[in-house]
Parts: sequence; C-alpha cells; structure tokens
Amino acid sequence: MAPLQLSHRRRRPSSSLSRGDEEDADIVKRPRYSSQSPDLGEDGFMPGAIVAMKLTNFVTYSSAEFKLGPNLNMIIGPNGTGKSSFVCGIAIGLGWGVSHLGRAGKVGEFVKHGSNSATIEIELQRRKNESRNHIIKVRIVRDGNQKEWWLNGRKVSLNEIQELTRSLSIQIDNLCQFLPQDKVSEFAALTPIELLHETQRAAAPEEMLEWHKQLKAIRKDQKSLEVQHEGDRAHFQNLENRQQNLRAEVERLEERNKIEKQIDILEKTVPFVEYTIAHQRHTEFKQKKIDAQKRFKDLRAQVQPTLQLIDQKKIYQGQVRTVVAERKEAVKLAEKTADSILEKIEKLVENIGDFEQKQQAERDLERLRRTDVRKLERVITDLKARQNQTPIEFDSVAWNERIRIKERELKDIVNESDDLTKQYSELMGSGKECRARLQKANDDLAAFDTQEGQLMSKLDRTSRDTAKAWKWVQENQDQFEKEVYGPPMITCSIKDPRYIDVIESLFQTNNFLTITAQTKADFNKLNHQLLEVMRLSHVTLRSTPDLLSDLESSGISSQDFQRYGFDAWALDLIDGPETVLAMLCDNAHINKTPVSIREMSEAQYNMAVQNDALSKWACGKTSYSVSRRREYGPSAMSTMTRSIRPAQAWTDQPVDNTEKRRLEERLKSLTEEFESLKEQSKPIKDKMESLKEQAVQKQEVIVALRKEKAEVQKAYGQQMTLPDKIRREEEALEAKQQEGSRFREKMRNFQNQHDYAVIRKMTTSLDHKNQVAEIRVLHEELLDAEIRLLEAASDVEALEQRNAGITQYLDEEERIMKDAEREAKIVKDKASTALRIVKGILAEAEVNGTREHFLNIPVDKTVEGLQMEIEAEKSKLEYIHAGNPNAIRDFEKRRADIDKLGAKMTETQNKLEQLSKEITELRAKWEPRLDQLIGEINEAFAYNFEKIGCAGEVGVHKDEDFDQWAIQIKVKFRENETLQQLDQHRQSGGERSVSTIFFLMSLQSLARAPFRVVDEINQGMDPRNERMVHERMVEIACKEHTSQYFLITPKLLTGLRYDRRMKLLCIASGEHMPQDYRRLDVKRIIGIKRAMIAAG
Repeated sequence: MAPLQLSHRRRRPSSSLSRGDEEDADIVKRPRYSSQSPDLGEDGFMPGAIVAMKLTNFVTYSSAEFKLGPNLNMIIGPNGTGKSSFVCGIAIGLGWGVSHLGRAGKVGEFVKHGSNSATIEIELQRRKNESRNHIIKVRIVRDGNQKEWWLNGRKVSLNEIQELTRSLSIQIDNLCQFLPQDKVSEFAALTPIELLHETQRAAAPEEMLEWHKQLKAIRKDQKSLEVQHEGDRAHFQNLENRQQNLRAEVERLEERNKIEKQIDILEKTVPFVEYTIAHQRHTEFKQKKIDAQKRFKDLRAQVQPTLQLIDQKKIYQGQVRTVVAERKEAVKLAEKTADSILEKIEKLVENIGDFEQKQQAERDLERLRRTDVRKLERVITDLKARQNQTPIEFDSVAWNERIRIKERELKDIVNESDDLTKQYSELMGSGKECRARLQKANDDLAAFDTQEGQLMSKLDRTSRDTAKAWKWVQENQDQFEKEVYGPPMITCSIKDPRYIDVIESLFQTNNFLTITAQTKADFNKLNHQLLEVMRLSHVTLRSTPDLLSDLESSGISSQDFQRYGFDAWALDLIDGPETVLAMLCDNAHINKTPVSIREMSEAQYNMAVQNDALSKWACGKTSYSVSRRREYGPSAMSTMTRSIRPAQAWTDQPVDNTEKRRLEERLKSLTEEFESLKEQSKPIKDKMESLKEQAVQKQEVIVALRKEKAEVQKAYGQQMTLPDKIRREEEALEAKQQEGSRFREKMRNFQNQHDYAVIRKMTTSLDHKNQVAEIRVLHEELLDAEIRLLEAASDVEALEQRNAGITQYLDEEERIMKDAEREAKIVKDKASTALRIVKGILAEAEVNGTREHFLNIPVDKTVEGLQMEIEAEKSKLEYIHAGNPNAIRDFEKRRADIDKLGAKMTETQNKLEQLSKEITELRAKWEPRLDQLIGEINEAFAYNFEKIGCAGEVGVHKDEDFDQWAIQIKVKFRENETLQQLDQHRQSGGERSVSTIFFLMSLQSLARAPFRVVDEINQGMDPRNERMVHERMVEIACKEHTSQYFLITPKLLTGLRYDRRMKLLCIASGEHMPQDYRRLDVKRIIGIKRAMIAAG
C-alpha cells in the first residue's frame, strides 16, 4: 500500500502473509497487470476471482494496492483503517451501485476528502479459453456523481462491465455472496422465502431459478383457475337445481302456448274468410260502376247542343272578367305612381324644413359666439388685472425643511417606540415561557403525590429515555394492533414483599425497563418511532407473540424442588400482565428459576448443581448461576455466586422529599421570576402609550404643514402661469372673431339649397296633378268593363234557368255514377287490404308449416263461426294459469347458459390438467435437485455445528404454493434445548452471527460465484464461538478447488489455526507510521517477535 493521508493521521502499508510460511512474508507491492496471464488453475484462482485491486483517493485511501490469494483472504485492521472501504471498492469497481452497501447515498461521497476524483482498478481471473485476465477500471468524479469505465484499457459503458460480471457469475446483490458490514442486519432479516431465492442464486444452476420462477407462475395460474373452476361448478349446480324446479311450470306454459297457437290460427283464418266476401262484393260493385258510367255517357250526348250554347256564353263572360281584372290592375298601378310622386313632394317639404332648422341653429350659434367673445374679453381683462398684483413668494426648500424637522422628530419617537416594543415582546415571550414552566412545575408537584406519578417519577430517574417512550406509547395506544405493555417496573409487582430482594436479583436493569409489543408490526412501529424518529438511544423493546401457557416447564419434580429448599418459582411470585410475564420468562427465564428466602445448606447446594435442569436460582442473600461445558464431560461446570442487594425497582418507597423540595423551590423561583417580568413590563408599556400619543400629535402637525404648503404652492403656481393663460385666452378670442365670417358663408349656402328645394317641390306637384287626371280616365274605362261583365253574367243565368231540368237530370246521373265509382273503390280497397293481410299470413305460414291449413279453409266458413271457436279456445285458456310468463324463455336461456358453462368447465378442467402436468414435469426436475442442494448444505451446516458441540439443521419448507417454499434453519446451542428455528427473537446476536457464517460456509463448495465477501461477521461472538468458527472457516475455505473467500475483521484471537493456502492482509494506520512504507518490514518484525518468545 502506498502512503495515505487522512486528516492528522498517516496511513502506512501493511504486511501481507503469503500462502507460504510467515518467514516468506513480504510487503504488498503493486500488482503487475501483465497482458499475458498464466493458464487457469496455475495459481488456483477460479474464473472471475479477484487477483489484485488498486484504490486511489478512495474513501480513506490515497493510494493502496492489494495482492490477493485464491482461497481465504483475511483483511485485518483496527476500526477506521479502511477495511470496509476495501469491500466498497469491490462492489463499486465491479459495476454495482451504492445501494448494495447500505452506506453513502451518492457515489461521489466515496471520493476522498480534498480530492475531485477517485480511481478503482480490479484484475479478474480469466476463463480457460481467454488469453489474459480482465482489468476493470472506474473513475469516480465527485461533481455530478459521474463514473467513467475502462475494460482492458478500452473505454466502455457500464453495461459492458455488468455483462462481463454476470457472465462470470458475480452477484454483488446476493447477500449469500456479498455481505458488507452494513448489510449484516439485512441478511439476518431475510425471510426464509427470500433466503431460498438467494441461496439458489448463489449455489444452484440458473435453470433451477428459472424452473422455480415458472413453477410459481404456473401455480399462481392454477390457483386462479381452481378458484374459477370451483365457482363455475357451484354456479353450474345452482343452474341445474333452478332448471329442475322450473320444469313443471314450463309444461303448463307449453299447453297454454298450444292453445294460444290455436287461437292465433283461428284469428288468422278470419282475414281469409273476410277476403272471400270482399272479393265477391268487389265483383258486384264493379259491374254497378260500369252500368252507371254508360247511362251518364248516353244522356250527355242527347243534351250536348243546349249545353254548347251555355258554354259559349260562359266563355264570353270569362273574357270580360279578364278585361275587368286588367283594368283594375292599371288603376292600381296609376294610383301607386301618384302615391310615389306624393311621397317625393313630402320629402322635399321635409328637406325645406331641415334647411330652415339649420339656418336657425347657425343663428343660435352666432348668438353664443358673440356671448363667448364678450366673456373672453372680460376674462382677459381680469387676468391682466391679477398680473399687476403683488407677486406671491414661495420657498419650497424652506417648507420641506420645516416638514423634515417634524418628520425626524416623529421618526425618533417611532424608533424609540419600536425599541420599547421589542423589549416588551421579549418580556412577553419570556413571560409565556416562564408561565409554561410554572404550569409544568405545578403539574409535576401535583403528580408527585399520586401513585402513578411516583412510579413515573421513579421511571424517569432510572431512565429518562424509557419514561419519554412509555409516555408516547400511552398517548398513542390506538395506533397499535394490540395493546403495548409498559416496563415491568410500573406494570408488575411482587405478591409477597418478603421475596422482593431475591426476585429483583434475577433481573438486569434493562429487564425492568423493557417495553413489550405483542405483534411484529407493533414492534417495528415502536422501533421506528422511538429509535429513528424520537432518537431515544436507551430504550429496550421486545416482541413476545408466545403465550404464558405455551412456555416449557422446568422439568424438576416437586419432591426435588422441596429437597433443594426452594419456596417457589420466581414466576409465581410476580403479579403482572401475562404478556409482560411471558417476556420476562423469555429473557430472564423466571419460569425456570426457583427462589427461597432462606439460605441453602451445603447439601442442598450440592444436589442442586447436579441437576441439569437448574442453571440459576436465588436463596436468602445469595444468587447462584451455573455454567456447564458438556463437551468436556459432566464435571465441567463452574458456579458463580453473587450477594443480593436491597431491591430498588419494586419497593414502595416513601415520597422523595428532596425531589419534592426541589420542585417546590423551583416553583417559588419561577413565580418570583414571573412577577419580576410583570414589573419590568409595566413602565415599558406606559412609555409605549405615551410615545404613541406623541406620534399622533406629530403626525397631525406634519399633515397640517403639508396642506398649508400645498395651498401656497398652488397660488404661486397659478400666479406664475398668468402670462400663458392671458396668451391662450387672447388666441381663443381671435378664433371666435374669425368664426363670424364663416357664419355668413354658411348662411348663404343654406339659403341657396333652400331655394332649390322649393323649385323642385313645385315641379313635382305639377307631375302629381297630371297623374291624378290619368287615374280618372282609367276609372271610367274600368266602370264600362264591369257593366259589360254584369250583362254577360245575366245572359248565362237566363240560359241556365231555361234548361234547369236537363241540367239537373244530367247532374243526378253524374252523381249516381260517382257514387258507384266511390263504392266500387271502397270495396276494392277493402279487398286489397284483406289480400295483403292474407299474403302476409301465408308468408308467415310458409315458415311455421301452417300454409296447408289456410289453403284448405272450407267454403262454408263464416266470420261468426270463427269468432265462436276463438271464444271457446279462450275459455280453455282461462283455466290454465302461468305463475311466471317468462318461464319458457328463462328455461331455454338457462339451458343455453348451462351448456355454455359446461363447455367452459370442460375447457378449464383441461387447462388444469395441463397445468398440473406442467407442474409435475417441472417439479420432477427442480425438486430433486433442490433437495440434493439443500441436503448438501444441511450436511455441511450440521457438520459445522457438530464441530463446535452444537446442532444445526437446514431443510426446505414445502407448500402447495411454490412461492411459499422456504429454507428453514434450526439451531441448538445448549444441550437441554431442542432445535429451534433461527430468528432475531430466539437467539442472541452472537448465536445468529455463528449461524450466519456457518450457513455461508456451507455454500462454499457449492457456490457458482467466484468469490465471497463477509465483513465483520465475527463481531458479537464470544471467544469460544469465534475460535470454533475460525477453525471451520479455514478448513472449508482453504480446500482445493473452492471459490475465493474474503473475511474482514477488526480483531482476531491469538493461537488461531493457520493454513498455507490462506492469505493475511494487515492494514496498519497511525501518526507514527513511517513515511516510506518499505521501512515497515513485516518479515523482520516477525523475526524479532520470535526471538523474544524464544528468549523467554
């Protein structure tokens, strides 16, 4: 590693223990990125393994280079030296985002402070068919959070980098392969279902993941079809039942329909009979019409000469009537022309009147003009007189200065008032704050005398964070699924006060302060609110879904219990909510801890420690704790005793008078402070009122000055503008005088136009007189024509009277002929209508098969007979009632629905069979391989636990729904326990860490990934577990033909197992590191250490 600079510290290169003996250790040097790499397997690296990595200006590193081994690589160094930065470099350098690290939100934040960019270079082992290793380089630019990529010296896109890493089975987003420090808790929070998915990604071929995905999708479709099929089956049965219930009603309706059909046929027969009758009458009336037409024709021929004379007279009458009409039209036209001429005369008269009005208007305007001239002359005289008056003096500067003096005085008053207002506001704010503190002190003092107040006071003294948390829970209980219980300190009590000391000795302080939720959702909500939102650090939360009745018993007989000198189980002496007691059992094992107020004898103690079911008890003034190491035999045990101190939590102590006095003194101090604030504010308020009155007076003076100034300024301005006004008025006077000549010109024009209009009026009047004479002549001609028309009409009337008999006879015959034609037409129309009806019925009968009936109707059938038959059938119909008139339609529709639904059910059944077949085929391929994979993991996992004297098991939970298949991890860390499922509630943090690392190690020989990373997984383990885990890790990770493994840890125990295939990378940091990293000779340091050990 090159020298690094980080604030005041200097980071120096570490030593690297190679795969050989420690004596062969050398300083880590920059890897040589040669273009030609050895063939696969020469150095033991799997394709995709990390051969070397270089970091420049990345997080804490200025320049660091790593040479890595093909098996186990242990990165060791104190906290803050950059171990996790090494992990971040791998993830970012291989194309993954910062979200997979659980750290900074932007990639630019990984650039070292003081630098603009950072660089990561990673060398990946080539495949067997490739000529050289892959070198990936990324440059991170702080500004804009930009990244630039190179692959083997060629600038590329991020997609090409990701394609390469995918082809090498690198899965940074898989927690089973890549587990950075900030993601350990996320791995522990993986659900068993998610763990199965990640395990398949890490250790199973890609086709298994695809098969599982297909099985989940097919099963989802199958479930959907099954639900649909079940609903269709129920619906089908319902339709069948309803169809059966409707059958009797349908039979009645069919009989009724048969009768209705017969009635319909009879009713349709009536038009056929009516048509036959209509056809016969048509023939009769047709003959009558022909006879009447012949008689009329013969009569007309006989009287033709007489009628011709009458017709001639009528023609003459018509000609005279035409002449009358024409002469009437001529008269009308002449009258219209006369009216038009008269309108012209009226319009000319109107024009003459307009000219006269205009002349009068001009005369009026002339009078006004003369008035204006006299007025302007007076104004000019007045203005000249004012111009000769004494000049008005106006000094605007002096006036402004007077106003500004008053404004400055007003401003001083306002500024002083603002300062006082600010002081008053500050005093009022202090007063409000003091009043609030005073009210709180009163409330605290009042609560001090109540039982609940005393408990809350004790809780607040013990843990202020817990008191705040419990207060929030009480105020928000309605937000939880189930009730959340407060700390045992305030929710539980001791039934017998004699046992209070021995009971309290069984608990840690956090046991008394634990807030208990009943559901996981409530626990998560509390965790988020109290720890993340309210930022309370000293709060203990527990989730206890188990019931008190479900807890295991101790397994000690009542005889042994009495022989050992115990009085009762601790659980039986505590009173409180069952959920809280269950939590105490889970955390303090009070259901398996006996107590006594008497001291144990030596014999009783010897008997008790030999009973494996007892690990903790309290008697008299002493508490006992037994630790057994079964792997070293039955005698391997140690006992720790501790003196019992007086109880603190569940004691009914008297009121703390010191605290009460402190509150009373605080209350008194706050009261005095509040009164002092009131006294300080009173003179300020009075002064503010006085200043306000002064400001109003000053403002009035300023307004008066400004008004007086405006009046003087106005008068001065008016005097200064007098010459201009005089000039303008004289110009106006001159203009008015010139208007007099224009008046005389206008009057001459108006008079000329008036005279011309009068002449035209006289000419038009003569035209009207001539037109009236013409109208008189036309009226005389019209009168002559009307007389001739009367004479012609008289002649026609005389001829018609002389031949009236002949005409009447002819008219009678004509009427008879027309009546016969009309009746014949009526009969014909009826016959035609009947024929259309008959044709329509026959067309319909052609379809329904009743045509023969209508073609063979008996000749003797009458309409009356048919009506009687119809009535008889209707009488039958009245005796057959239909409860549901739509029964047949419903029956047929339901039958169609049943057929359609049956076809759909058959199709669904076929689909289900096909899906079941597909599931069976896919499951036959996927399940055995999954069982084999999990079996191998389980074998390795169980073996790892067996090596540390514990037990572990990995299995598959199988379900009908393939998306519910999950990995079940069960562990047992104590001999008297059964295998329990691994979760964050049952096991401690160290136990979960051991289980996690053993599960990851079980994947080592199966993983498809070329390398695995685990960051500080050994944190939280006790020394024994850490030593055993390390032993197994070295054994597994240093086998031949396994993938590369990275373990990052800030510390290691002494005397751990070492293997020649593992490689240690020690990161050293500090201000005393040498400037030249080559001076840090690890080989020499190890030699000195060995010499010191040998010297003894």
